[in-house]
Amino acid sequence: MKSAARNLSALLVLAALSGLVSCAVNPVTGKKEIMLIPESQEIEMGKATDESIKQEYGLYQDPQLSAYVERVSRRLVPYTHRNQLPYHFAVLDTSVENAFAAPGGYIYVTRGLMAMMNSEAELATVIGHELGHVNARHSVREMSKQLLLTGGLILGSVLSEDVAKVAPYLMIGLQVLFLKFSRDDEYQADSLGVLYARSGGYSPAEMIPFFKSIQKLETKAGGGTKLPNFLSTHPLTEKRIEEAQKMLQPADAGKDVIRDDFLVRMDGLVYGDNPRQGYVDAGMFFHPDMRFAFAVPAGWVVQNTPRQVAIVSKDEKAGMILTAEKTAAEPAAYLKQQIAAMKDVTIQEVLSRTRRINGLSAARGVYLVSPQAQEGQTPETQAVDLNCIVKDGMMYTFMSLAARNDYQAYEGSFERTIQSFQPLTDPKRLNVQPRKISVRRAGGAQTLKEFLSGLSIPANRWPTIEFLNSMTLETKLEKGRPVKITN
Repeated sequence: MKSAARNLSALLVLAALSGLVSCAVNPVTGKKEIMLIPESQEIEMGKATDESIKQEYGLYQDPQLSAYVERVSRRLVPYTHRNQLPYHFAVLDTSVENAFAAPGGYIYVTRGLMAMMNSEAELATVIGHELGHVNARHSVREMSKQLLLTGGLILGSVLSEDVAKVAPYLMIGLQVLFLKFSRDDEYQADSLGVLYARSGGYSPAEMIPFFKSIQKLETKAGGGTKLPNFLSTHPLTEKRIEEAQKMLQPADAGKDVIRDDFLVRMDGLVYGDNPRQGYVDAGMFFHPDMRFAFAVPAGWVVQNTPRQVAIVSKDEKAGMILTAEKTAAEPAAYLKQQIAAMKDVTIQEVLSRTRRINGLSAARGVYLVSPQAQEGQTPETQAVDLNCIVKDGMMYTFMSLAARNDYQAYEGSFERTIQSFQPLTDPKRLNVQPRKISVRRAGGAQTLKEFLSGLSIPANRWPTIEFLNSMTLETKLEKGRPVKITN
């Protein structure tokens, strides 16, 4: 069957290159392009990606802010080239400053990016830009190019049930968030963002101060997440800003900006990493909301998302993944379920037993796992150390991984971390709160520096406030001007 699948892939590539695969008309340019992914499948890819995003990064839990972003975005949809798509808009709960467009009309803006915007028109131009990527089918076109290089797997899934089983996992999911668009794609998305914002009644001129704020991200440290920031996925140059400036029209000055109402809605927005969702301090990982803690091996890197906590050794030869699931199962039974769920591997049991960890029921299993050999490859046997611990109706599973030959060197670190897992009871750790934005109004005509001095805000917080408001300390504030402050 492997040979048949490989032959099918080769035939698909040949068919595409010889013109037997039909082209699609780009709805923006009106030109024909090779497009191996039809709109129906594009929408299905978007659904799958959306599900992955919700699980991996989580949505920001503020119904009013979500409804606001939805309303602003819907104002632009009628003016897009693909206004029949079932668009979805959401705010991601991450401090990283970015916005993304997944296939089929799924568009996201992070709370980190929301925090640095200063008007509704800025938000509209950002959403318009992402709508531009969707309407010009930039991500789908890039995927089509990859498919030609990898054998046309998505098209093959229509013809082969075997290929269909693997195609979705190869070509959809979170990787669409990491696409780095070309210079021409960014110019086109900018022009469409200007067009859509203008048609929706917003001033597209707000794109310029937004871009200038984004440029400052080059010297600003990112948050504790693997998501890239805006500059990583939307390359920004002085030339691009100049081109965006040329797109503006005199009549744009009379269109909506809506600054004050937007800024008021930023009041209470979580800024930076949210320690309620887990944080590292003094060699320990604390999770106040779920009320647990465990030790982190010295020098290991922690990657925390709503879906899991990953800990990787400095040499990247070993790692641990912690997940949690609500279940009524006992640890031993749950452990067996986890092993049974492993697909396409050969499992050799080394150890399996129940135990207690800091008063909590637990089960441990150590297994040697060999992936099924692929043609021309010899897979390396991995040691998988599984520990399932039940606390408050939740099953916490540590999956520790290392190559078979390396496992003994890391077993001590694995076990010390597992043995340190405990309920979190320290009020100091339980009551930690995230930084939030508050909005204050200038009491009179004054500079930003005078305003901040009058509020007795420490000088070490001034650079962040300058960045969030796209101001300098010498910016003149009129009476009543709202200003974003961080605690």
